[in-house]
Amino acid sequence: MTVQPATASTDPAAWKKADFPDAASFTLQLGPAEQEELRAAVAALETAGRLDGDPAPGRDDFPLPKLGGRLRDGYEDVRAGRGLLLIRGIPCEDWSLQHYAAAVRGIGTWFGHTLSQNAQGEHLGHVIDATAEDPTPRMYRTNFEIGLHNDPTAMLSLACWNPARRGGASVFASALTIHDEIARRAPQLLEPLYRGFHYHRLGEEAPDQAPVTPFRVPVFARCNGQISCRNARAGYVAGHHDLGIPITDEELAAINLFDEIAREPENHLIVPLQRGDMVIINNYTLMHARTGFEDETEPDRRRHLLRLWLDAEGFRNVPKEFWQFETANGVPAQPGRHCTYDFKKLFDEVPASMLRGEGPRKTLTEIVTENQ
Repeated sequence: MTVQPATASTDPAAWKKADFPDAASFTLQLGPAEQEELRAAVAALETAGRLDGDPAPGRDDFPLPKLGGRLRDGYEDVRAGRGLLLIRGIPCEDWSLQHYAAAVRGIGTWFGHTLSQNAQGEHLGHVIDATAEDPTPRMYRTNFEIGLHNDPTAMLSLACWNPARRGGASVFASALTIHDEIARRAPQLLEPLYRGFHYHRLGEEAPDQAPVTPFRVPVFARCNGQISCRNARAGYVAGHHDLGIPITDEELAAINLFDEIAREPENHLIVPLQRGDMVIINNYTLMHARTGFEDETEPDRRRHLLRLWLDAEGFRNVPKEFWQFETANGVPAQPGRHCTYDFKKLFDEVPASMLRGEGPRKTLTEIVTENQ
C-alpha cells in the first residue's frame, strides 16, 4: 500500500487524554426509567425461555423507547466521532450473571450484530483468568498485562460484572493520534506500517487455511480518505517467528516508535470499569489495553467482564487484508478447534526486545499506576 503525504488528521477520533475533561464527557449514565426498560426487556426474554441467548436476542427484543435514542446517538459517536462510549448504570444488584449478560447483548443490538470470537463460535466472551484450567489460553483469559492493540472486529464492547481486587484497568488510545505523531517524528517509518505483517491464526484457522496469514495485515490503511488501524504485536511477531521471516530493523524501529507513542501518558485514557459499566469502542480508530491484575480469592468475586465483538453494515471502509480469516471480521467457528498457540513459549524463544522494545522500560501497568 502506498503512503499518502502525511497531514494532521481531522478525524474526531484523533484525540489525546486532555480532550476528555472528565469521564462524564464520554459517559451515558442510565436513569431509573431507562434501567426499567432494560429490566422489562430481560424479563420478557426470561418469560419466553430465552435468557440463555438462544436464539440470540435481536433489536426487536429490546425496543427501549426512552434509551434507544441515546444509544443511536452513542453509536454515531463510536462510528464517526471520538470512537468511545461508556454506558454506566446497567442493573446488577438483584440480577444473576445470566440476566446481566442478556442486557449487555440487548444493548449491543443497537450497535450491530455480534461476531464469533473464537473457533468455538462464541459470540459472548467471558474475560476471566483461566490460566488454572487452560494450558494455552488466549491472552484475554489470563491476568497478564495486555498492551495496546486492536482485535479482529469493527467494534469492541466490554461490560463489567466484577472488577479485580487490584488492577485490571482498561486503557484506550487513539491510533490516529499515533499515526499523526509518527508522521511528525519519523515519517519514513509509516511505510513499513502501511505494508504490515503476517499474523498467526493461533490454531483457529480452517482446515484449508494456513496457520499464518499468507498476506500482510497492514497496521495502518487509508480508504476513502479515512485512516484505520489493525495492530496486535504479539500476533504478528508469532506469525513471522513461525514463518521464519525476520522482522527487519526498519520494521522494528517503526513498531517500537508506535508503541512508545501509544504508551505516553498524554496519549492514552485510563478507564477503571466498575460493576455495571459497559464500554464500546471503534476498533479501527482506537486501541485498547489492560493492566495486570490480582483477583479476589472467592471464585464468584473474581474479575469477570463480558466481551462482544460487533460489526454493522456501512460502519467503515477498510481493506480486506484486515480480515485475518479472509472472509470477514471475527474468528469463524471451526468445530473441534480452539486456540492452541503457546504464548509463553513464544516469549521464551523470541528476544524480549522483539515483543517489548529495546532496553529496560516501565510496564504499562506501572505507567498507569503512576498516572491514575
